[in-house]
Parts: sequence; structure tokens; C-alpha cells
Amino acid sequence: MLPKKEKPTFKPFAHQEAFANLWGDKGRVLNFDGCGTGKTLACIHAVKTYWPDARVLVLAPLSILTPAWAKDLRFGWPETTYVIAAGTAAKKRKAFEGNAQWVITNHDTVKMIDNEGYASKFDVLIVDEGDAFRNRTSMRSKSINRIAGDIEKMALMTGTPSPNTILDIWHLAFLIDRGERLGKNFFGFRQQVCDPKPIVGAPASAMKWEDKAGAADHVTLMLSDITSRVALDDVQELPETIYREVTVELPKKIRRDYEFLKRESVLALESGEMLNAVHAGSRMQKLLQTLSGGVYNEDGSVINVHKERYELVLDLVEETDHALVAFNWTHQRDGLIAEAKKRKITYAVIDGDTPSLERNRIVHQFQQGNIHVIFAHPQSAGHGLTLTMANRVIWASPTYRADLYEQFNHRIVRTGQQRKTEIIHIAAEETVEEEVYQKMLNKQMNMIDLLNTIAGLSQAA
Repeated sequence: MLPKKEKPTFKPFAHQEAFANLWGDKGRVLNFDGCGTGKTLACIHAVKTYWPDARVLVLAPLSILTPAWAKDLRFGWPETTYVIAAGTAAKKRKAFEGNAQWVITNHDTVKMIDNEGYASKFDVLIVDEGDAFRNRTSMRSKSINRIAGDIEKMALMTGTPSPNTILDIWHLAFLIDRGERLGKNFFGFRQQVCDPKPIVGAPASAMKWEDKAGAADHVTLMLSDITSRVALDDVQELPETIYREVTVELPKKIRRDYEFLKRESVLALESGEMLNAVHAGSRMQKLLQTLSGGVYNEDGSVINVHKERYELVLDLVEETDHALVAFNWTHQRDGLIAEAKKRKITYAVIDGDTPSLERNRIVHQFQQGNIHVIFAHPQSAGHGLTLTMANRVIWASPTYRADLYEQFNHRIVRTGQQRKTEIIHIAAEETVEEEVYQKMLNKQMNMIDLLNTIAGLSQAA
């Protein structure tokens, strides 16, 4: 009879121990460690070490409550108790009023916690993927601002603290130190770290704010005493990751539609219609959607007219045993599914319509080697999921969101990966797709930069 295999026990890495000591010393900290470095386990270790009797509230994306937090609690502190506060308001109230040491709930529940006074029941607050609270004026940001002041110990975690501009970091820092380091006034902070720049073609009063040279280094120094920041490459030697672009030829109809929209975009920029990054983001979304091959009928239905792109993606999927494919639109998802069915490839889908339990089942089955490819939307599968059975990420078309791009790629480039990995970009030649990917690689793309990207189209128009 074979001896029983012992369960592995958690032993923190040096950087996780360092974070625990930082939090234990400061009480309120920022964890900006890179994707895949084990931030969840680092927080669990810190609480277990310094406040073993504390009651803990965790706010995290709904998609990772069980696959990340529940799983890591069972591994990192099996003796503790936890409850997932999800579903109806009644179920959440029962969790808050119960006896579990850890209550794990989704970001938007923060409004209920604020309105119904549940913050007083907790000693420690952990905000996972805290970049969800960058916008200081949103309703949930206002709620977390209030409860953050009521809970003594706090850690806010994100691997992408300022993907758009250094301004993104202000509210995250304010939640931790109440304005001690970067100031209590957002507009004063903006004046210090950004310069106003006129927008081409816009009224004289319309400005965009661009980070000053050296602003990021200055802010990093200001927050250094309460911040942990290590990259995955700094703490673990992972197999090599290769990035490559594979081009696809555009059908004539899509090329015509793209060229028309490109000219429209240039005119909109020159006329002042695109006054800010929000307008630019919307315009870029239309350009990328057009290139993806979805043509909309008058009734709002979509005709997929770019089967060549889906065929190329599935050709690349078939070259390896397990792959993760990023799609950005419903029509793209449907086209990929149709091609996978035609080839009899085992697949699963993770997007906004995938229930939590089904998501957990898919991740487990994939990691067991029972699913060849997962088609996933970056916003739904970009946080907390470990998909290291795959050695290839394929972007069916690009996203202009630098934070989603980085997070999604780290589903496979993370602790536990044993093989060399590939990040493959599908792009149509001589289109904005190529430039967007390049900016992602250089970590340059932000929402303001979209204006410059679109302005660059005029040179090719």
C-alpha cells in the first residue's frame, strides 16, 4: 500500500515575508507587486502573523472570490474560517452578521457595507484589484472612502496602479493614508504632476493633462515607505516568454469600412469633436471593432465577414496542446466557437455571462488538461485565475486597455508555469492594430495616448 501523499504547506517567499513585515509595521499599505507574485497569500500571511484574531473584510472582483481567495485561504491558513458573501442582499447580510473570521465579497457590495454600517464589524480591510476604485467620483469609490476611514488596518492591492496616467494613483493612495503623501486635493496633485496641453482642433479652453517628465518617479518616491513593489521576474525565474505578431489579410469590404472610419476619426479630431480620452477611447473601439470583422445590420444583428481571422486563431490553437484566446466582442466569440466546433476542438468560454460556479469548473478542468482552449474576454478572465496549463495566449484582436492586456497575459505567465510561453498578436497589416500592440509591448498606451494614435492616422489617410 502506497503511503499517503502529504498535503503541501504554505511557506512564504522572501518578498511575501517582506510585505507582511511592512504591513505589520505600517498598518495601512499599498501592494503594487506584479501580476502572479502571490499578493493574496502575502496578505493572508500578514494577517495570520500580526493580527491572528482580527475579523477581515475582503473586497475583490466577483470572478475571483472562490478561485483565488477561498482557494488561497484553504492553502495558506487552513485553520481560519471564511464565508463568500455573494448573491442576494439577504445572503450578504447573513455573512456579515455571522461568525466567520474572513468575509469575502465583490467590489460593488461596498455600497451595502457603507449604507448599512457593516464596516464596524471588521478590524482589517483588504481591497484586491484596487484599481477598480481609481475613479474618485464613482459611487462605489465614495462608499469605500467612507469605510476605509472606519477600519484601522488596510491593504490595497493591484498590479496595475497607473495604467493610464500617474493621476490614477491618487485616489488609491488617499484611501490608505488619507492624503498624507500626495495631498488631500486631487486638483492640487494634478497641478504638481501634470501639464495642461491644448487639444488639436478643440476650443482653446479644452485641455488634456499629460504626465510631467519624472512624475512617476517622484510619486513612487513619495509612496515608497508604504508600498511593496516587486515584479514577477524579480522574485522567480520563469521560463522565457516570446511575443510575436501574426498578420491576417483584411477582406476588401472590411478594408473599405476601416478606411472610411479612419478618415472620419481624423476629421473628428481636427474638428474638436474628440475633446478628451473618453471620446478617443470610443473612437478607437469603433476602429478596432471594424477591423475584427463584425458588420452590423440595421436591426442590430451582426454578420461575421472575417472568417479568415478565426481560421488563423484556431490554426494557432491547434499548434499547441492548451491555449488561451482573448476576444473583445460577442461576434468574435461566436465566430471562434463556430470554428472550434467545426474542427471538433474541446473549448470553454469565460465572459460576463459565465456563472461563478461554471467559471471555477472551467478553470479546474482546464488545469487538469481536459480542455484544449479557453475563449475569454479580458475583463472577465484578467484577474486571479491561474491557467498555467496553457503555454500560449492568442489575442484575436487587440485591446487598447494596457491594464487588461498585462493582467490577461499573466494568467499563463505566473508562478507554476513550467514551459516557455508565447503571447501572439493577430493584426491586420497597415492598420492601427499593429500600433496598438506595439504600444502595449512598450507599456506606453494610455487613454490620452489614444488621441496621439488617432492623430497619427491622418498621416496615412
